[in-house]
Amino acid sequence: MNAVYLALGIGLASLFLALVGLFIAWRLSQRQAEITPDTRRLAAAMAGKPVPDALGEVIAHLENTARRLTDLEQQTEELGRGYVHSVQKVGLARFDRDEEVRGSLSFALALLDTSDNGVIITSLYGLEGCRVFVRAVGEGKTAHELLPEEELALARAQGLVEAEQ
Repeated sequence: MNAVYLALGIGLASLFLALVGLFIAWRLSQRQAEITPDTRRLAAAMAGKPVPDALGEVIAHLENTARRLTDLEQQTEELGRGYVHSVQKVGLARFDRDEEVRGSLSFALALLDTSDNGVIITSLYGLEGCRVFVRAVGEGKTAHELLPEEELALARAQGLVEAEQ
């Protein structure tokens, strides 16, 4: 009878150990699935190197990446400051200035920076010729009285009026 209990105990212990082994194998496969391709590539590059050397290379790489990121941030800020005074807002109004000439060949074009400084270029097309005017714009205002079409182009550039489709 003792032999039966002994065999049964060994069988249960074996079954328990087998279940523990399966659980460990399942958990390891779960962990392996969590490893990213970047981690695998890093492990392959560091294979066979002593841990301090491998960590030194990783730290040097991270420091280099941080330095490059800082340089890129500074360059981005410099570019942003440079573009403040570039044309960023555009408004166009096409129209017929002369009753005899159709086709919206005349236009007013407003070109502004972020502070609404810039110019309005107006071209008046007629049978006698074409005349072009340029008016300075400072903070959204001009020193001259504007044509209605120039006011429309300026308002479109400032986003006060939707652009024509």
